[in-house]
Order: sequence, then C-alpha cells, then structure tokens
Amino acid sequence: MDFSWIVLSIVVVANLVCFGAMFVAQQIDKSLPLRHSLIPGTKQKFLYMQDWYTMAYGDIVAVPLIVNAFVHLAIAGYIGIVQWIMAIALAIVLTIVGIKSCLGPDHKPDQGFPVAGKISLQGAIHMPYFGIGWSMGVISLGHVFFGHVTGPVLWLGIFGGVFYLICLVAEFKSGNFDPLKRI
Repeated sequence: MDFSWIVLSIVVVANLVCFGAMFVAQQIDKSLPLRHSLIPGTKQKFLYMQDWYTMAYGDIVAVPLIVNAFVHLAIAGYIGIVQWIMAIALAIVLTIVGIKSCLGPDHKPDQGFPVAGKISLQGAIHMPYFGIGWSMGVISLGHVFFGHVTGPVLWLGIFGGVFYLICLVAEFKSGNFDPLKRI
C-alpha cells in the first residue's frame, strides 16, 4: 500500500478540528462543575478532557494514525459498499451504546455527562467521534489480516493502536475509569 503524507496530514488536521470542537464545547459550557472539584456525594474528582489519557494523548496521537489506515484503504479501493455499511452501522451502535451507558444513574459524572441523565455539548460531539474512530479501527484491523495494509501505513496504524491501548491501561491504573463511589 502506498503511503501518502498528504493523506496523513489531512487526517491529522481533520482530527485536530474535531478535537478542537470538543475542547471549545467544554470550555464554553458554564454549567460544568469546576475541573477537579469533587463530585457531590463522593471523594472523586470531576474530570475534563485534558484529564483523560485516552483523550489528551490517545485522541491526539493514536486516533489519526488509526484513521489514516482506514482512509488509505478507502482511497486504494479496499473499502467496498458492504464495509461502508458495516462501518456506519458499527459507528451508530457504538455511539448509541456509549451514550446510553453514560446516561445511566451510576455513571461517574465528567465533562461529557456532567450529571445523571444529561449529556453536554462536548459529550454530544465526542460520542459520534468515539463511534466513528472505533469503527474505522475495527474495519482497518480486519484488513491487516487480509494483508491489505502494508508498509508505513501498517506500522503507523499498529503504533496508533498500541499507543491507544497504553492510554486505556493508564485510565484504569489512574482510577479515571473507576465506577461512581458514593459515600
């Protein structure tokens, strides 16, 4: 597979625009509790985007490298109509499941879902971003096994995937993914 710096650059810029929109949405939302303030009835801190390893590092570094593989596959003609339908369906399912799980009464409030049953503008932007990114990653991973992703596109995608997994581990180790613990 031929690697294109132009494609990677466009993906990186598009990702930064999406990330920037989420950050601006967070910053202009005056209904959010102060960053690191205690969640009422707990000893847990209220987290903002920049407190999540998966957002502060994974979304900036890993996601564009993973999406780059998908875009290269699409340009090379490897993503057919069935896979586009699968990717869109998976993105929708992941978005809906993510929103439903975060709207529950036991979800630990954060910048995307500041109180039980409420989604913020940042959360409304982030959940489709999350669903689309994971969907592109899953479809791309399938193509790795068929040998369609090769060379720099493959290695950048693998680096992105491993880096994101490291960010996920950091979330668990830091307690960011801990469930809501009422006192």
